[in-house]
Amino acid sequence: MTFMLFLFMMLLMMAVALVKESVMKPYFFSDQITIFSFMKFTYSFGPGNSYGSTAYFYKLLGFEQSSIVFALISAVIIISTFVFIFIRVRGGSMNIFDIGVFLFFCFSSMINLTWQSKDFIVFLMMMPLLITFANRTAGLLIWTCFAIFYAYYFRTYWFLFLLEFYGLLLMSRYVHKGKWIFILCLLSLLVLAFGFQYGLGIDVDNFRNEVNEHRLDSQGDGSNTLIRPWFPAGNPLFGWLNVSLTWVTFFFPFPLILMLSPYYVVISAFIILMYKKIWQTLNAALQDRTYPLVVLFSLAIISYTVIQSLFEPDYGSYLRHLSPFYPLMFYVYLSFGKFKKEE
Repeated sequence: MTFMLFLFMMLLMMAVALVKESVMKPYFFSDQITIFSFMKFTYSFGPGNSYGSTAYFYKLLGFEQSSIVFALISAVIIISTFVFIFIRVRGGSMNIFDIGVFLFFCFSSMINLTWQSKDFIVFLMMMPLLITFANRTAGLLIWTCFAIFYAYYFRTYWFLFLLEFYGLLLMSRYVHKGKWIFILCLLSLLVLAFGFQYGLGIDVDNFRNEVNEHRLDSQGDGSNTLIRPWFPAGNPLFGWLNVSLTWVTFFFPFPLILMLSPYYVVISAFIILMYKKIWQTLNAALQDRTYPLVVLFSLAIISYTVIQSLFEPDYGSYLRHLSPFYPLMFYVYLSFGKFKKEE
């Protein structure tokens, strides 16, 4: 009966992948239209050309826009990844709460990753990290090569992500508390704030503000969750405070909660729960040192959110761009039980 129930849930997730564009608002999938419009003029990967390189990637695959076949194939890959992680950590046993988390991650992934988007490519770029289960060094090396390729041809800010990640990974050898990782992240944001101000002559959150400037009066495209500056521009310390507060709201999204929408309240509650588990598990792993993959995956998630605090235009984009990291988050969440038992 358990197997039949699990099979039913998987079929349900596949159904979500197929009907998502019929039941969700159109702006969830607006990037797909832009990507396919670029295909007519794109004949290769272009350095720093996010839409052009994405269009060329899907042009090589040969799927039509909103392809059912693509939705099914991507859904199978995504579900298989979650199942692989679930088996590796728990060996096939989950309680009712774990099942709820599993379904939430799967459902969100079906919405965000089973159409021709940049985020599905990111998901594929993250896949080499699964090799770390067999060989940590080889998996990390292959993933880094994939990440550099993605940074060069798709999103340049991934170079910052790699620097943040490897900086935190290096420092994790010398710290034994999660709070020091938190402080190091804030210090890295301070360095970035001064670097952007005096190296590039712009505020550290300038790219986000430029994107959002023309969206302030928009409706129906996710503009209701815009991330706006907390302090005035032109000062690196104010810029640091802006991105630091934004980063904290990624873990505790009170701007979404204050909207009093049932949808955002449920999403926010899940985010708070997940990040609480991630920080608790990282803290335990830094002290225990017997589960290096927990540290590795936790730092990958956290370092990515640090860089997101500079560029994400709204909380909807933040959640969508985080979706390729859901398998890592699921692994860290499931790993919490290891430390709980040992205590």
